[in-house]
Amino acid sequence: MPSISEYQALRLAYEAGDERRLARTLADCGLPSQRALTEAALASLRQGDRNQRVLMLRLLRYQHGSLASSGVLAGLHDPKRRVCAAAVQACPNYLAYPDIVERLEAIALDQGAKRKLRRRALSMLAGDEGRLRGDISEPVMAALRRMMASEEHRFTIVFGLARLALEARIRQLLADFAASEARLERDFAGRALAGEIVIHIDAYSRVPALRRRVMESCPIAHGRMYYWLPRDGIRA
Repeated sequence: MPSISEYQALRLAYEAGDERRLARTLADCGLPSQRALTEAALASLRQGDRNQRVLMLRLLRYQHGSLASSGVLAGLHDPKRRVCAAAVQACPNYLAYPDIVERLEAIALDQGAKRKLRRRALSMLAGDEGRLRGDISEPVMAALRRMMASEEHRFTIVFGLARLALEARIRQLLADFAASEARLERDFAGRALAGEIVIHIDAYSRVPALRRRVMESCPIAHGRMYYWLPRDGIRA
């Protein structure tokens, strides 16, 4: 089984997004495939301390399939809040699994959980936390519709949806918000459907000139960090 330092090197390789670096690191760790990594991570997840469980979940974040999802689900049930939070962040590749979605919904609705963890779970379902690519899954759409019945969750949901591409299910949910009696919900959904998207200003942290231009010329969506931009980008 790889050492902690080797697991940490794997995490950095995944975060770098360099396939050749990842392949080399897997080989250096004695793991010939991503399945071997998943199996090793699951074994370590069962045996490790809190910090080690967090690290394993950060590796499972980049895997796929039912085997890896079982480790993420275990993390979502972990009694340690830091581990559970890492499991929430590990969910983007597993949002088509009903048991993962049901657990995220349960965390978001748990009045006994810390508010930050609850909001993170709801934000993951709405696509914001995980920066979802593509459409939401059917289990996620069903969960969001249930949670839209509560005023407590509606703005977080429409805010997350306004940060996503206009795929079919996302468009359906935004259309529901566009018919809301609440003006803020109508405004957010209407702008998202009409060709705007909410962007965090840190998306432009590597291009200071463009960052300044966004802050000076684009409407604020929420707070001082989120702005409305055209979906086709800023004109030159």
